[in-house]
Amino acid sequence: MFKRFAALFFLFFAWGFSAEASLWKSPADIQSSKFQSIMQALSSEKSRKGAFAQKRIVPKINRTFESSGTFEISLEDGVVLNTEKPFPSKLEISKTKIIQTFSDGSSSEIRSEDNVIFREIAETIQAVFSGNFDALQKRFQVYFVAQKKGWNIGLLPKEKTIQKAISSISLEGSSTLEKMEFIDGEGNQLIYEFRKSEK
Repeated sequence: MFKRFAALFFLFFAWGFSAEASLWKSPADIQSSKFQSIMQALSSEKSRKGAFAQKRIVPKINRTFESSGTFEISLEDGVVLNTEKPFPSKLEISKTKIIQTFSDGSSSEIRSEDNVIFREIAETIQAVFSGNFDALQKRFQVYFVAQKKGWNIGLLPKEKTIQKAISSISLEGSSTLEKMEFIDGEGNQLIYEFRKSEK
């Protein structure tokens, strides 16, 4: 059950860009004005909605899976992804549970209290979208690179149990979070991009 749900989770929730090698050589200076301004900008958005496109690249079988749809993000309710193509589905991620609803109406649910890895994943997602750096720093080694038109943040899990599911997380944005990338424990690349967003 865990392996099945883990595969579904990463298939439906992944985004981003390929982080440059220099990112992982640049530990975050949490006191820098640039870093602080990014955290403040992320936490200022109480809700967002828009469209997304996502890819899952599996090197072992040389396959790429693509999907797209709409999303809603709320600091109170969590993240909701409504996939429209190639098949309709819905993924809801909150602090307490993760629910996957399929096109035939069936669903799978994992409560955070029942699985430590998914609890960490759910809380990490909440921390990213709320700009809660304290929560991120508790769980990850944090890296940061500022660019002329944006920024990159890299997260490496500290706990070995989490490393089995997530090898790294990379974030990219300008005025807000625009892209994100998961590398899972098996080396699969999961890419998610926000096509547009509005408050």
